[in-house]
Amino acid sequence: MSLPIVIIGAGLSGLYASHLLNKAGHDTVLVEARARLGGRVLSHAVGEQGHRLDMGPAWFWPAMNPRMLALIERLGLRHFAQFSEGALVVEGPDGNPQRRPTTWEQAPPSHRIAGGVQQLTEALAAQLEARTHIKLNTTLLGMKLRPHGVELELQDDGGRWQQLARQVILTIPPRLLAQDVPMIPEWPQALMADMKRTSTWMAGQAKFLAAYATPFWREQGLSGTAVSHRGPLSEIHDASDSTGSQAALFGLVGASSDYRRAIGPEELKRQSLAQLTRMFGAAAAHPLWSEVQDWAWEPHTATAADQRPLAYHPSYRRAEVPAPWSSRLWLAGTERSPNFGGYLGGALEAAELAVEGVLISTEGQALETDLTPTMQRDT
Repeated sequence: MSLPIVIIGAGLSGLYASHLLNKAGHDTVLVEARARLGGRVLSHAVGEQGHRLDMGPAWFWPAMNPRMLALIERLGLRHFAQFSEGALVVEGPDGNPQRRPTTWEQAPPSHRIAGGVQQLTEALAAQLEARTHIKLNTTLLGMKLRPHGVELELQDDGGRWQQLARQVILTIPPRLLAQDVPMIPEWPQALMADMKRTSTWMAGQAKFLAAYATPFWREQGLSGTAVSHRGPLSEIHDASDSTGSQAALFGLVGASSDYRRAIGPEELKRQSLAQLTRMFGAAAAHPLWSEVQDWAWEPHTATAADQRPLAYHPSYRRAEVPAPWSSRLWLAGTERSPNFGGYLGGALEAAELAVEGVLISTEGQALETDLTPTMQRDT
């Protein structure tokens, strides 16, 4: 019996890597520390209708993320442009909102997936079927290089156990890998230090979402887009479905993670609703549902070094794996994408690069995919 190919992390990158390996004729073992698939992709259903609110990443850019566009269309999912018609609201430090006649437009235009980004991860998971064995609630504790593969020390509800793998793809963010996963033989200290300096995309961020019966702001001629110099939300957008029949607003929390932890999620929700009421009127005070998702305190996403949200988009680069590991282990995840790091499309690109490494190492076979090839993004 041949050893399996093991993928650590069942976020978008891990699910896509497993999907590609299945298509190439390989069975895989997909290991996830959380109790669910998706990683940083998380969409919350409000009511019984199909629209879900994205608690993690929400946007992709068709003109800049060709892999995302091709995969979404191949899986039969719908997407639509981010709503941006109407006026912009700007809140000053004194809490006084000012209305600007036109809103801020993203360039190139951003799109959202109908039903939430989780539609994408669920569609990929559905295609894995019997060719992938999924292990949830299972944590990677360490790795040892053996003559015929990699020995993984894993822990689940039943205790610790070992899995010998022919090839391994790791999608764990670099900081978490350096912090939590000891390796024998050890990796060079300079490489470990570099991983500890690599910011985890979105890890320091928190999002606030509120669902409403109607998109009342549109009736006032507002786009739902707003910026604030007071907070706690620094940036707000319309999170409704494509027709506006299922209405919602989302905000990126500008307050620090220490402040968020000190006041707690319920007080943060109260302050966020008070801010929406200042900016959009009394109707904002009474949502059907509201929630805060704070990624800074998710142990499978963030480290202590990730507590401060990124103020810019980092330039990530392709992963480096030292010898003698370089023919057995491959690194994926959006922080490992040389062209689209931090984007959903970067998770796909990094998965393709890792799978191609696995196939060439095991069979001398290049990866074949029907998704659009890499395009360099402007910097």
